[in-house]
Amino acid sequence: MVSEHQEEIKVQRILVALDASTHSLAALEAAAELAARRQAELIGLFVEDVNLVRLAGLPFAREVGGASATARPMSSDSVEQAMRLQAAQARRALAAAAERVHVSWSFRTVRGQVTASVLSAALEADLLAMGRVGWPLSRRTRLGSTARAAMAAAGSVLLLQQGRNLSQPVLVTYDGSPAGKQALLVAAQLAQVSEDDLNVLLLADSSSVELLKEEATTLLAEQEVTADFHWLPQMTVQKLIEMVRAREDCVLVLGGEGELLAAEAIQELLDGTDCPVMLVR
Repeated sequence: MVSEHQEEIKVQRILVALDASTHSLAALEAAAELAARRQAELIGLFVEDVNLVRLAGLPFAREVGGASATARPMSSDSVEQAMRLQAAQARRALAAAAERVHVSWSFRTVRGQVTASVLSAALEADLLAMGRVGWPLSRRTRLGSTARAAMAAAGSVLLLQQGRNLSQPVLVTYDGSPAGKQALLVAAQLAQVSEDDLNVLLLADSSSVELLKEEATTLLAEQEVTADFHWLPQMTVQKLIEMVRAREDCVLVLGGEGELLAAEAIQELLDGTDCPVMLVR
């Protein structure tokens, strides 16, 4: 029997923002795994960056070769050819991932501003999966601009980077709110399928922490999942960052309505950690 909560978190369409970077390919692998678990459709999106095309058309535009470190003139033709090659590479990767896990898939290429195009396409999906840092790659691990905008404005979002996957212990925030309950159930499903640990961080004051724990335990019992519960007085973003770093490898699932899960706090948390993060809305 399908419960009310299971209906709330049903995922039928997973959008993957692809740019041929290693980070977006890591997100693709995780999205394919989720699509197989949920029997969802996998949708690939490649955005031809209109700003880059316009820049290439300017007479003073230059690009630096990755191997030679030599500056050379940019041209609109060369940029468009490179984007076509990247789109073809992204499509092949999507097809291979979808066929490997036996899920339906589709792919489309659009031209526009990258962030606006990704956010617009995300409105038609239940979950947006993307790399933490886009293409071209930089050596920093801080959040890319499109990922940052997605975490602030899109619906449910999954962020990954190269070398990370979902087969790790799961840490989820829980505050008893509707969004918190959805996050808890998503986390339970991740832990159940991967057969890994589920850790629940209770976001409550001392007077209500036991009640919140009982509520979470009841919800998890419906999923036949057990968990370890954690509570720290006066929880702050920095304390949460330290908790995630101490675990080294984990998947962080976020959902709730308190100050700790406000947009600014989530951005700070993401800048301070590099684990896979799923924001459930």
